[in-house]
Amino acid sequence: MSNNIKVLPKISLNQTFVCNRLLNKPQGFIKFPKIDIHQSIGSRFETIVQKYPQAIAIKSKTEFLTYAQLNNRANRLANSILSQRGEKAETIALLLEKGTNFFVSIFGILKTGKIFIPLDTGFPQERLAYILEDTQVNLIITNSLNLPLANQLAVNGCQIFNIDDISPDVSSQNPDKEISPNAPAYLIYTSGSTGKPKGVIHNHLHSLHYCMNDTNTLLISSKDRVIFLYSCGALGGILCLFYTLLNGASLYIFNVKEDGFTNLINWLIAEEITIYHSFATLFRHFIDSFTGTEQFPKIRLVKLGGEATLQRDVENYRKYFSDNCVLYASLGATETGTFCNFIVDKDSKITTSTVPIGYPVADMEIVLLNEAGAEVEYGDIGEIAVKSKYLALGYWRKPEQTKTAFLPAAENTEERIYRTGDLGRIEPNGCLIHMGRKDFQVKIRGFRVEVAEIEMALFKTGKLKEVVVVAREDIANEKKLVAYVVSPEQIKLTSKELRDNLQAQLPEYMIPSAFVFLEKLPLTPNGKVDRLALPAPNLALENSVSARDELERQLVEIWQTVLGVQPIGVQDNFFELGGDSLLAVRIFAQIEQKLGYQIPLAALFPSATVEAIAKIIQQKQHQSKPDWSSLVKIQSQGSKPPLFLVHSLGGEVLCYHNLANYLGAEQPIYALQPRGLDGKQPPFVRVEDMAAYYIKEIQTVQPQGPYFLAGYSFGGVVAFEMAQQLQKQGQKIGLVVMLDTCRPGCSQRSSFSQRVLIHLDNLIQQGPYYIWHKAVGLSQVYKYQLQQVYKRFSNIVPKVSNTAVDAPPSEKYSEIMGANTQALDNYNFQKYSGNVTLFRTEDKHRKSAVGIKYDPQFGWGDLVENLDVDYIPGSHVSLLYEPYVKVLAQKFQVCLEKAQMLGDR
Repeated sequence: MSNNIKVLPKISLNQTFVCNRLLNKPQGFIKFPKIDIHQSIGSRFETIVQKYPQAIAIKSKTEFLTYAQLNNRANRLANSILSQRGEKAETIALLLEKGTNFFVSIFGILKTGKIFIPLDTGFPQERLAYILEDTQVNLIITNSLNLPLANQLAVNGCQIFNIDDISPDVSSQNPDKEISPNAPAYLIYTSGSTGKPKGVIHNHLHSLHYCMNDTNTLLISSKDRVIFLYSCGALGGILCLFYTLLNGASLYIFNVKEDGFTNLINWLIAEEITIYHSFATLFRHFIDSFTGTEQFPKIRLVKLGGEATLQRDVENYRKYFSDNCVLYASLGATETGTFCNFIVDKDSKITTSTVPIGYPVADMEIVLLNEAGAEVEYGDIGEIAVKSKYLALGYWRKPEQTKTAFLPAAENTEERIYRTGDLGRIEPNGCLIHMGRKDFQVKIRGFRVEVAEIEMALFKTGKLKEVVVVAREDIANEKKLVAYVVSPEQIKLTSKELRDNLQAQLPEYMIPSAFVFLEKLPLTPNGKVDRLALPAPNLALENSVSARDELERQLVEIWQTVLGVQPIGVQDNFFELGGDSLLAVRIFAQIEQKLGYQIPLAALFPSATVEAIAKIIQQKQHQSKPDWSSLVKIQSQGSKPPLFLVHSLGGEVLCYHNLANYLGAEQPIYALQPRGLDGKQPPFVRVEDMAAYYIKEIQTVQPQGPYFLAGYSFGGVVAFEMAQQLQKQGQKIGLVVMLDTCRPGCSQRSSFSQRVLIHLDNLIQQGPYYIWHKAVGLSQVYKYQLQQVYKRFSNIVPKVSNTAVDAPPSEKYSEIMGANTQALDNYNFQKYSGNVTLFRTEDKHRKSAVGIKYDPQFGWGDLVENLDVDYIPGSHVSLLYEPYVKVLAQKFQVCLEKAQMLGDR
């Protein structure tokens, strides 16, 4: 008997042996049988919907969908497409942000039998345009948010379908369409060796095979909650989507670049996430943001893919995750899906710098090949090749590349062999060890990158003689792209010029961290580029300005630690120092932890220096005032008459931040917050008293008119009353603007009692979870009121397991909300002889209210002598936030300038 034969441990009914570990089966785990891969993805999904209709399928910061709701929306999209375009095979692009619409569209298109191409809206427009041209896309699915970009990209007769415009009258029944498991399902674009990205084609059968292996390896159950961190355009994201939603589990969407690592930590804990899945580099950045006290008791599995898992990753897993949690290291490719896994638990002994790749999944055989394509001798290093009949179909419209990359395994079999370009060695026990790349492909942050594509993009500038791009690891386990360039003597280029040029062509992860300018490239004796002789980049910039105070010194220290560069000057550019978006997230997490200031990631982009960040923090330090006032200074500079913005029903004025930024530095802006926020004085309970008090406040800044007033929602009513009182005082009114302000009795949002009817209907359909969902996206006042609805009606609506309604806001806010609601209910509206501009949204939710009269003028037509109504995109909740606030600000600016010109006469 061979010494290599292992005796497997005895397995109980509640355990299973996965790869190299004996694991306990999670509650609710149901094995994915192989027979179930012989159907369409849509068919499997519809089976899951029948089993778990009211379970949460997808949740984002502001929205959630049950499986029934996700299926209904996908069906409406599918039925709309089929009715408009028929059943012919065609490619359809998804141009959507990472949100519920993205997942709705994937299942909607899969149900039509057509092929979807997911596009990452963060990619450069040139790259998106190439993909659309290469795939010969006939239709782009988008939404109102991304419609302007879609209009720019749609050429050669390509049509646009706005998912926000689907009629509620379209059937939400499953389409009556038979789809072959062998039909192509989607294209994923990956970096190409010819300088252009190439599309990899996957069908339904193979995708369900990937899902089967993921399900049975990760032991996915309907109880799992999976964090979604991947790009929408990467295969890793599609695989994560399928193993979650084709098993009845819940997918939780999170955008690290927008929301940062601190919020990710909080979300993982608050939402009781059970599976963390990302590429290994993101995991490292995430861990580096920890303070040392973080614990994640509910996470049972950490899955790292896309690149090698390091010893350091294992140590961090052991430190921060519970004893019941296991770590999965995996290897895959866009052409194969995940083909190897290795499981680490708290007792695993890892003796090498990288974790073994592990053991092949079902129906995937690993062979090691030499340059000639023959298998290497036992124990030798060779190129990792995957032999299976479940590989990708090939490359879109590239038959020669497909023929070269996918080789027949043997005659009269369906198996093919895909050579991955990775080197490996197989241990005597069958475990695969990764030994690096064999060609000029590299893995950067989980993405496979052909350096030839970056070199081609640099050559397209027309200003370079020679270019070589390599991945260097000058800091242990920190792989970065470095470009070595040679330009003609008469042309002087800078790193910034090259970086700016590439940003218009390549995604952010493909932009080199450093550019090294050489007189000539070093060559080997036989005339090839000597890559080993290329010098390490010197990222420390010349003529740097040292830190001039303690704040700048602390910031420089953070930058040096995160970037691994010394010395750094306060005027050195973050990106020229090798920074990227993930490093930026880490830096801002460090600033929050060590200095106590939350700063948006976008603060880096105007100047990207320590000096600029220090100024932002100094401004924050001086914003607080010792004496509380209703008057809040947002922007005091500028020579124009000031604009005064009145708080909404909830009392906060931070919602005006984006609007103020867009109105510019020359427009002084003040906000009015309600009395009582300091907890020392009682809030007003009459609109008339609020208006009189706020007039006294604004006259400390501007004693005489003309006055320019505005307010969002309830604030518009107060601004309206202030204009009435100022007019009676003989003051001139320059402008009154209401932002989506409804007069009570005129629309769905007219009064609390009418809103109850609408919310109650949704509550009955969705359960108490609806309350929580609405509260996330709305102001504190709506949150409070919805909680009161829940308290009144929770006894007559169906219960939903594992849901909870947040506790009511603090006593202070509750008091202010109640006072403002009382003031609105008792306000006596009078006619106004001046001009009023109403910016109102389409907000289709208003139209869904049955039996409630809908007034396009929101009830102001019979009160205001000269009413100007202007429509803006977005909804009542979103109009002050990106991207809608930009449109609002542009229209607001025109209004202001016109009124200011009239006021000067």
